Order: sequence, then C-alpha cells, then structure tokens
Amino acid sequence: MNKKLVGTAVVGVAALAIVVAQFASGGEDAPAAAPSPSPSVTPTPTPRIEVGHLEVYRFPESAGGRGSAISIPVPAWPSDHAGDHATYTDPTGRFVLETDRVPLEQEDPLSGLKALAKTNRDPGYRLTSFAEHGQIDSYDAAEWDFTYQRQGEPRQVREVGLGVGEVLITIRYDAPQAGFSENLSVLTEALKASDAG
Repeated sequence: MNKKLVGTAVVGVAALAIVVAQFASGGEDAPAAAPSPSPSVTPTPTPRIEVGHLEVYRFPESAGGRGSAISIPVPAWPSDHAGDHATYTDPTGRFVLETDRVPLEQEDPLSGLKALAKTNRDPGYRLTSFAEHGQIDSYDAAEWDFTYQRQGEPRQVREVGLGVGEVLITIRYDAPQAGFSENLSVLTEALKASDAG
C-alpha cells in the first residue's frame, strides 16, 4: 500500500473523529478553561474590646464624697499614655479612641464639655452639637459632636464626658468623617464603663 495514501487516510479519519465529536456534543465548542481565581482580599479586622483591656480613673474624695474609680473598656490597639491622657490608635492609623481625666470644675458633664470646647485646638474645628447622654453606670454624662480637618481630611469626633465635681472623665472617638460609623462600635463598647469601686 502506498505510504502517501495511508497518511492521508489517517489524517482523514482524525478529522472525521473531530467532526463527529462536535456533532455528538450538540455542536458546541469545547468548554472554556476555568478563569483563574482573583486574588483574595483580606478584610480589615473589626476592632473590638477585649476582656482585660481597661483604663481606670480615680475620682477625688471630694468629688461627691465618693472617692471611687471608673473602668473604661478600651481596644487592644497600640496605645500612648501621657499622664492621665491615653490614646489608642487602630493599626491603620485612621481610627482613634482617647480617654482622659481632666481636672475641671463643672456643674455637670454638659457644662464640663462646653468648657472643653472653648479650649479646642483642632484645626478647622466646627461645632456640631452638645447633648445630654444617658447615664453611664451611675454617672451623669453628656456628649459633644464636632468636625475638624487633619491634613486636608475631614474628621468627625464624638466625645462623651462623665462629670463628678472637680473632675471630668472623657471618652473621645475620632475618625475620618466618611468612615465614622465604620468603627463606632469601639466607642459603644468603651461607654460600657463601670464603677471600679
């Protein structure tokens, strides 16, 4: 048999097999290769208050005759302490929770926060509002909301004050205005402060 004729027959049979396979599968093309998986995005962990992370502030004996202390739950973020002022900054550097014990004579927490507002040094500060806040543990409280600019970024602040006589304990949440609600739970947890006896 002629080798050329055999080679042509083999090619013809192979071509016929491809056509038959295509008709048998309904004439559809072979399935496309599965797309390569897109790179996974690691979600930013939601900050949370962990048991045992507390800031404790003592009230003076003269403050309503109590001489007690209050424990404020704080996030397990990197922190910086300067005297009574504590600053907790999330790992991205965008969200901040601050606590402080301010020696300030006031009639109540609302008047104490208004006195603090007069000394505000935040650039581009704009007063938003003052309001009474529900009691925190057994302490009267008030809330102050405002905005300011930091390096061209609008930021929003909610500061809650607990007043007792000559001392105002403050809990301040500071975040980019666009993401203010994103980690507001950190402030909500911090406001579960309790009497430390």
